[in-house]
Amino acid sequence: MINNYSNINSEELDSLFSLIGQSIWYLQNVEEALNTCITIKGDIKNIGSVSKIEGDNMLSKHRRNTLGTSLRIATKKNILSADLIKELKLFKEERDWLVHRSVYQNGDDLYHNEKRYELLFRIKSFINNALKLQKLISKELEAFVIQQGVSKEWIDNNARKIIQSKYEEKA
Repeated sequence: MINNYSNINSEELDSLFSLIGQSIWYLQNVEEALNTCITIKGDIKNIGSVSKIEGDNMLSKHRRNTLGTSLRIATKKNILSADLIKELKLFKEERDWLVHRSVYQNGDDLYHNEKRYELLFRIKSFINNALKLQKLISKELEAFVIQQGVSKEWIDNNARKIIQSKYEEKA
């Protein structure tokens, strides 16, 4: 009989913790995209209808929401396409597993050679899905903003300016 059990080595443990950290980071990026979308499409709706300070306050309020709360708001206000809402609901289920249940449901998998890699793959899949969802949310938001009269060129130029200013702050 083949022994499929072994202790997790330090490299695998480091990889696990690194993946969990990445997962949380990219999860927060999905939440940020979702909350920005809720603020712009659900609260502000029209260019110039609120001041920058008011808009920032609205966004700040939404940033305090959990993913589930933001998803309920987006669903209720019809902020995103039905397909994207469906994908986000599945993502939330996986997020709940990662944040709340992964240790007690799959902690022992770390000591089983095959299951350990399945666990690491599941977390990597979560990361890849988060990256995909962030882009899809941003794409829907961009389409809405362009529909409101903002040019794609302005969006791209403004994004570059923001990124450049953050880079310069660090230097």
